[in-house]
Amino acid sequence: MTRKFLTLVLMLGCMQAAIAQRFEKTDDGSVKTNAFFSDWFVQMDLDMSLQNPYGYNFSKVFPNGKSFGLDIAFGKCFTPQVSFRSKFNWENALPLLENGHANWLAPFYHPGVNRDEGGYVAFYGDMLLNLHNFFGEYKADRTWNLHFYPRVGLNYNFGASKGALLAGFGVLNTYRLNDRWSVYLDAAYMMCGSGFVGTEKVETTGTGSNSNGYFSIGLGAQMNLGKSHQDAYSVKTDGLWQHWFVQAGLDMSLMNPYGCNFSHVFPKGQTFGVNVSLGKQFTPELAVRGRLYWENGLLENSSVEWVPPLDEPEKNYSKGGFGIASIDGLLNFTNVIAGYQPDRKWHTIGFVRAGLISQFYEGSASPLMGCGFEETYQLNDKLSLFADLGYQVTTSESSGGFTGMSAPTGNNGFFDIDLGVKISLGKSRFEK
Repeated sequence: MTRKFLTLVLMLGCMQAAIAQRFEKTDDGSVKTNAFFSDWFVQMDLDMSLQNPYGYNFSKVFPNGKSFGLDIAFGKCFTPQVSFRSKFNWENALPLLENGHANWLAPFYHPGVNRDEGGYVAFYGDMLLNLHNFFGEYKADRTWNLHFYPRVGLNYNFGASKGALLAGFGVLNTYRLNDRWSVYLDAAYMMCGSGFVGTEKVETTGTGSNSNGYFSIGLGAQMNLGKSHQDAYSVKTDGLWQHWFVQAGLDMSLMNPYGCNFSHVFPKGQTFGVNVSLGKQFTPELAVRGRLYWENGLLENSSVEWVPPLDEPEKNYSKGGFGIASIDGLLNFTNVIAGYQPDRKWHTIGFVRAGLISQFYEGSASPLMGCGFEETYQLNDKLSLFADLGYQVTTSESSGGFTGMSAPTGNNGFFDIDLGVKISLGKSRFEK
């Protein structure tokens, strides 16, 4: 039944439409964006993964950690520099792609069982940064394009009946055949929790030197359908060094570890902190920001219980609390739906978040992903006020040992509520 369902998902993914990725240059050398519903694409590839669980010698990955699978991606190119894609991976379950010696796929050292159970699936979110167009001139007919991307996502292993958060990075190298077709080579490394790995030998769920992870190498094709077109929503992108901004705010977090009653979050899970961000508005619809978040290090809540170490939670504050470094992709729903108006005051923005969280007491580093909404009120061309509401999920290590992800719907996470100011640096308006 599982295989039939996933096969249907793959067939539906193949039917998605996309739009050709060509942008119009203006007389002054700027590039005009296209309508929001232009410049979409699909990708499909065959891949090989190389499992790299903590405590096992990578030199033995062939054949113990090797598996094969299929990937389908659906994405949009916002500007010549930045694209986003969502990617679905189904591994170790498809006909003709069998490895009978995959000992490092749960259940460990029972090769074939993982395949019989349906292998594993993963859902990724990638931000593709075109390095050629970032550091050089955009050329519509360029044949080779090299992209770097950070990645966040979830995977689920049918052999272990468990899933885990993951964070990773990769490179995508595309070769353009014509306006409609490209071929590509995609290579990435993902770090994930031990629930996905499914072996008692794995003693950590964090990232870094003690990580559980895997490589993925894929070879496939990208298809663009239709034609790009400018309309009333099109604007000049103004180059890489325009439309930057900074944000600074005060925040309150509400820790919500797996298995704890959220009705007790006040005061057991309540902490306070500060955050700063540096970002760039690529189009009126899309912005990307890097965000640093320092929590439970300036304002103490002496009643907090849901931060590590669980036996002495007050030590979390005395050791500096915890910090988060993340990359956020922001989509301005107001401009997508109603069109860009430079003098508009209110903006409703949705964002997705990928990053790492570190408890300073333990020196841990764990993957984190989240989403949320932001409301901004523009005071003038330079200054705005903002309010954020976000929810992040992370692994059990960052929550001090709360189980997390022991059930398909279980997670360790927290809300954060931010209030602050946003300052535009340099040019703040787009020209049509």
